[in-house]
Amino acid sequence: MLLFLAVVLFAVIHLIPAFPSLKTRLKGRLGKAYGMLFAAGSILSLVLIVLGWQSADRAQVYDPPTWGFAANLALSFVAFLLIGVFLFRGKVRQLLRLPLAMAVVLWATGHLLANGDQASLILFGGLLAYGATHLIAGLAQGFRPSPEVRAGHDAIALFVGVALYGVMIQMHQHIIGVALFSIQDMAIFAR
Repeated sequence: MLLFLAVVLFAVIHLIPAFPSLKTRLKGRLGKAYGMLFAAGSILSLVLIVLGWQSADRAQVYDPPTWGFAANLALSFVAFLLIGVFLFRGKVRQLLRLPLAMAVVLWATGHLLANGDQASLILFGGLLAYGATHLIAGLAQGFRPSPEVRAGHDAIALFVGVALYGVMIQMHQHIIGVALFSIQDMAIFAR
């Protein structure tokens, strides 16, 4: 239940930017406190997700496909590239408009293909629903990122996306408790 409530809290907080009129009203009422409350709510929801994940039931709900692990690696790679695009002000960000929501959808889908337990279904299913809702709402509202485009940011975004993916591959075991690959494993493929 904690994991479910934490995912709902995360989704509600992070859907606010997908509705510009709501965000404007909240900023008008809260003033400078809006940013601090948004950040505090985001951090709280992430802490609750971690605590909920650690205490959640791991009962198997479905058997993931045999190719689910490989699909997860590929979809997560693209998701991290999209995170890089989100972080920088390149032309690709302008073209995609909502790269972070797209990243969440791909990342969650990949994890649902690789994991079939109840905790994964709650976490990744909830984040998939959030990401899809954010994407649809943002596109329907005509959301556009800042029109400022900076030279070289597309290349930097891709580099950062690849780097973040590499770090996550290495840190996954320490953060999540599941080993994916190590640098030693990658060296074997290079031989």
